Amino acid sequence: MKTVLMDRYTGCLLGGAVGDALGAPIEFFGTREIQRKFGPDGLDHYIEGLGSSGVFTDDTQMTLFTAEGILRANHRDLQKGIDGAETAIIYQSYLRWLHTQGSRPARIPEGFGLYDLNSGWLITHRDLFVRKAPGITCLSALESGKCGTIREPINDSKGCGGIMRVAPHGLFYHMDSQKAFGSACDAAAITHGHPSGYLSAGCLASIIACVLGGQDLMAAIETTIATLRTRKNHEECLVAMEKAVALYKSVPPTPENIESLGGAWVGEETLSIALFCALHFQNDFRGGVLAAINHSGDSDSTGAVTGNILGATLGKQAVPAEWVENLKQADLVEEIASDLFVRVNDDSFEEDSEWAKRYPGY
Repeated sequence: MKTVLMDRYTGCLLGGAVGDALGAPIEFFGTREIQRKFGPDGLDHYIEGLGSSGVFTDDTQMTLFTAEGILRANHRDLQKGIDGAETAIIYQSYLRWLHTQGSRPARIPEGFGLYDLNSGWLITHRDLFVRKAPGITCLSALESGKCGTIREPINDSKGCGGIMRVAPHGLFYHMDSQKAFGSACDAAAITHGHPSGYLSAGCLASIIACVLGGQDLMAAIETTIATLRTRKNHEECLVAMEKAVALYKSVPPTPENIESLGGAWVGEETLSIALFCALHFQNDFRGGVLAAINHSGDSDSTGAVTGNILGATLGKQAVPAEWVENLKQADLVEEIASDLFVRVNDDSFEEDSEWAKRYPGY
């Protein structure tokens, strides 16, 4: 059972990175241009983008730093016997990501405790120190020197920069989908203050938690909708999810039908498209991710989120081997997935200097 679960942890993060890398080079292409260049079925392999082929973007970069923040917060909880600092520590991890993009915040807000820009294991990976089309909202929010919250939003953005990075919350809290939902909302609200910007993130994390907990995808969506309904200002996100389910039951996953759900530049549309594609290809990772990227819209983010969902559902073994083998920094993604799994399940963790260096509790 543990081996199967580990495979699905890895599948979730690798699946997201693969979808991200496949979709990134065609992010701003229209459907007709995609079909003209790659044939009627669209793109089905890595092409050069961001300087090479098989390169993931800021979507996956920020996902890795989200995982780092969660693990560091958990380490703090174990060390001090108290929790409640997760969002603050994730915020600090996002500032490390900002550092990899060649920028710094105007200041560090008060009340965020010890902050060491160069601490931890992830920041030592120099290959992350490359700008890979970072989102303007994520950059500007983090550069502001303010940490957004649901109660005190930093802006009114509902861009997909919130949802594309929160899959680790679904993995870490896979035994409690409501905890996954709330934790992801808080993390997304650091940079995206509109309810649809952070509620869509909560929905993704909840769905991942539910499928890891044994529910099929439709049941996971229904469970998540029930949680969503308890949140203020949920209506827009709810409509987007219900539209995806209704469309899945009535039409095939053509680019035109996918585009009827929007361009995925905002959180609820990214979620809607990913659900539509994942529902149509519940046992076919390849088919689902290709459907998610070959449309006019934010192809890397829809590819990433669809890859997260199908990877969590089907496991690493469902991700085409050639896509994994040719993904740059695949080993790093797998190692982060392994660390999330080990920490959650208490398989091999002992309080030692190696782990403290990797994920210090601040």
